[in-house]
Parts: sequence; structure tokens; C-alpha cells
Amino acid sequence: MQQIQFSTFGQPSVVAQCLEVPYVGSPAAWEVVVAIEAFPINAADLAVLSGRYGALPQLPSSVGMEAVGKVVQCGEAVKNLVAGDRVVLLANNNWSEYRRVPATTVHKVPGDIDPLQLCMLKVNPATAYLMLDSICDLKPGDWVVQTAPLGSVGRCVIQLARSKNIRTINIVRDIAERKQILEMGGDVVVEVGPDLAKKALQATGGRSASLAFDAVAGSGTLALADCLLEGGRVVTYGMLSGEPCLLTPEHTIFKNIKLQGFWLSKVLNRLNLNDRTTLYDSICDQIRAGKLTIAIDSVFSINCFSDALKRAEQRGRSGKVVVTFDNNFEPSSEHLNRETFGCK
Repeated sequence: MQQIQFSTFGQPSVVAQCLEVPYVGSPAAWEVVVAIEAFPINAADLAVLSGRYGALPQLPSSVGMEAVGKVVQCGEAVKNLVAGDRVVLLANNNWSEYRRVPATTVHKVPGDIDPLQLCMLKVNPATAYLMLDSICDLKPGDWVVQTAPLGSVGRCVIQLARSKNIRTINIVRDIAERKQILEMGGDVVVEVGPDLAKKALQATGGRSASLAFDAVAGSGTLALADCLLEGGRVVTYGMLSGEPCLLTPEHTIFKNIKLQGFWLSKVLNRLNLNDRTTLYDSICDQIRAGKLTIAIDSVFSINCFSDALKRAEQRGRSGKVVVTFDNNFEPSSEHLNRETFGCK
């Protein structure tokens, strides 16, 4: 079977290799074997491969935060899953043609939702959902402000916030992005520059944001804090700038602005099974209802994995790069009609 592995940290498209490895074998009593259909390449995956992530594996190692697949075999003690069920994998190291994992580390998903959407279920939508739902008590009509609104998490924030009647202020470096953000459901778009907070306040009718989501850090944190009401919070979940998060003494002393981080892995580890099930079922409901769509930039066969990684390393994409295992994934006519489907 095919599996992505790496034995040294470095440029992802250089260090990651697609290898032939032995089959995973039969499941133990509480395990399932899953045939992986598709997986996305996340920024966190690239950070692991390059050695810049918060938790790094011993090498050599497989890799991969997310995947979707179908159960092909269940251990004798597994009662809630059967062969043919589609599941998303909640543990790591998922870039493999087959996975043998504890049944408690997969989540059963509806069979009528596009598997290319489901393969991205675990990370970005869950990050957006939990940041909106668990940091503070947001009410309909409240405002949140964010950087990187066209990033994968940012897009999910806009769509999920809209479904909760929460309004979004979206900070951009290029005002040409305004139309796309508004069409997606964003409420206000403000360009980085002088008087950013003043312009945001004018656009919201004098309402400051209760909560800020920071994917960039550096001076982006300052811009977000300027848009917050007294006692507001900046939640940092990304590090696109590679710079420290910045707040002024005026922010912390006079406005009581608080800065905190959000790392999905730690949050998921604290959730019990019922809460985790509710989380992912709720996101699936949003996808099925057409209230949430996760943007896909391109889809590659596993045989073109190196090209997929190179594409994922490029800036300016309009969504995720997704990779499929040819032996397990059955593309629909809709998939085949995509201009971005298949090898480049």
C-alpha cells in the first residue's frame, strides 16, 4: 500500500516521499481498518514536515492531520460501525492508503456529503466553530473581527458566523478581495492602513467587536485589538507572519484586552466523546444545508503527490489542495468536471 513518509525536516515537497509499505493487517477487537479516499494538505502538515510545528514526531514518520475513508473491516468488539461506513479520522498520520486505528478515533459521517468536503472536516471548520462557540458568549448581532478572511479558517468563520447571526469585520491587505468576502457572507471589509479601527467603527454603525481571530500575528494583532471593545479578546490560531503577537500597554491596561492562543489538537483532547460527536455532527449539518462550503483549490491523484505538495506551498491559492487514493476514491461526474481535478 502507499504511504507518505519523511525522514528529515525540511522543505515539504523535498522531504516527503510516497512509499510502498506493508498492509496494515487485521484489526484488533476495538479497531477498524479504513481505506483512505482523500486527504487535504493543511498549513499544519507543512509545518510538521518543515519542523516548525508545536508537536513533532520522531523520524522517520508518516504524516497527515486529516483524511476521509470507508471502513473495510471491524474488530469483533466494535458495534457502532460496519464495513462501508464513511468516517473521518481524528488521530494523525493519515496520509496512507489504509489505516488501522481504534474505533474511538474515527467519526462516522453521512454518506450523502461530498467526501472531498468531508476530508477537510476535522481541522478548519472545527477551529472556526469552536472559536465562535467556546471563547466567549457571543449573541446574535455581536461583531467579531478577523485577519486572513480568505484563509480556510477565515472562510469558515464568515459562513458559520452568518448562520448564527453574528457579524464579521474582515481585515485585508488588498481591497480587491472585498467583493469575494461580501459574496461569501462577510459584513464589513476594511483594508489595512491608517485609521483602520475608525473605518471599521463607521462601517458597523459604531459597534466594536467582542472577539478577534488572528491568523497572522505581528502588526496584525495590533490592528485587531484596535477594533475590540473594552475587555475583548484576541485569539491567535495562526502564525503566517512568523512574528510575535503585538499589543500595546494601552490595549492591556486601559482597554483590558486579553490575548490567548487556540490550538485545535489540545481542545479536541479535552472534549469527551459526546461533545466531539456533537461538534462534527453539527458541522456536517451545516455542510448538508448549504451553509458551509470549504473551498478547494485543486485535486491531485496520489501518483502526483509531489506536484500537490508544490501547489500547497504556493501562496495565493483559493482553497485547499486535496489528494485522492486512486484505488479507494470513486470520483463523481461533478468531480470529473472540475477543471482542477487530477494531475497537473
